[in-house]
Amino acid sequence: MVYKVTLATHWSRTLFPKQYPEWRPPAQWSKVIGRSHDSSYTLFRISQASTEGFKEFTETGRSDTLDAQSQGEGGIFDEFNAPPVTAGEGKTEAEFFVDSNHSRVSLASRIVPSPDWFVGLDSFNLCIDGQWVDSVAIKVGPMDGGTDNGFTFTSPNWPSDPTEKIFRITSNMPNHPANSFYYPDLNDLPPIATFFFVKVIETFISIFISKRKKTTKPCGKRATRNRPGGPRHCIVSEWGAWSACSKSCGIGESTRVRRVLTHARRGGNPCPPLEENKWCGSSRDCSHAYFDW
Repeated sequence: MVYKVTLATHWSRTLFPKQYPEWRPPAQWSKVIGRSHDSSYTLFRISQASTEGFKEFTETGRSDTLDAQSQGEGGIFDEFNAPPVTAGEGKTEAEFFVDSNHSRVSLASRIVPSPDWFVGLDSFNLCIDGQWVDSVAIKVGPMDGGTDNGFTFTSPNWPSDPTEKIFRITSNMPNHPANSFYYPDLNDLPPIATFFFVKVIETFISIFISKRKKTTKPCGKRATRNRPGGPRHCIVSEWGAWSACSKSCGIGESTRVRRVLTHARRGGNPCPPLEENKWCGSSRDCSHAYFDW
């Protein structure tokens, strides 16, 4: 079974005027990370602490640790990403596989800028009463990853000590006037995003059985085939350009990165390193000028 998920974001100055970020960086969203899975897998959970991989994602938008930990294992059926939304309001989408053994989906997108705030869904089940959901829209609000202690969108990195558990951000929680989502006159915050799911196509076998029996194949029953094909190897992009040298005099570092185009699944080859560094600059002593006058 194939589903399409669309994330529509509603982060605007009209709905959320307080401290609305206009620059460095302006309001935007990270890529969406998603997993279809069975009941044994958890990407995140309200009232539980973030894993190291989820902490990395909510604080930086990087998913290297999550990708390394979950390439086709641990109850995961499909791994997928959707591109970032480069403004406060916009849309992004992706398609993913589910089957009768793995009918749940979890997703997350980081709010940028923010300390460790995100929107997401935890283990949403696309199989209801033995039938696949045709389409559904789910409105969501901001959540706090519990690993950073900042109150505002542009707070510096102040780690929570001790680490808190993941919680929903409301109009008065955290109950502090500095909180960027603090709107004490509102009972509830307006939704900041909506996840839309649409059933795109059933697998060939499901369609064949449905036509033969003139019925829709039910979900929620154990399938004999629990993977949509053989191993899928990781594919990465070409290297990007080298960054500017970290120092204008003396020896510094330059970095280049590449990104994951296709994540490994079902025992495929894992991804190679996504970052390279090299020395740059000169041996000139930074404490002296070229000429002595």
